[in-house]
Amino acid sequence: MHVPEEIRAEAAALIDHHALGQWKPNDADRRAAVALFHFLETGLPLTGEQIRSALARTEPAAGLSERLRDLLRATAELLDDAAAAEAPAGRDAVDHVCLLLDALALSRLPDR
Repeated sequence: MHVPEEIRAEAAALIDHHALGQWKPNDADRRAAVALFHFLETGLPLTGEQIRSALARTEPAAGLSERLRDLLRATAELLDDAAAAEAPAGRDAVDHVCLLLDALALSRLPDR
């Protein structure tokens, strides 16, 4: 995932898989999403540094899903390139990632 279109496509696929019950996010996925959701709630734009910070808190032994981890890393790299992130394709990609984060952060655990 090196271009915004790939990031958008992966975020859309994960949103669909989550909505259809084909992907069940684990606790680490939700913790990362909740941490980033709190950044989004401030109304300020998401940054690459915020994503790296959330990953650093959850990644080492927490078992973050590989697809989500890769998506978030690619999104952080995109956000580090201001020109690419502000282009229409970049904004669309980041919007899709934010929709995914919203869905994960607001979803219930299956056993609750």
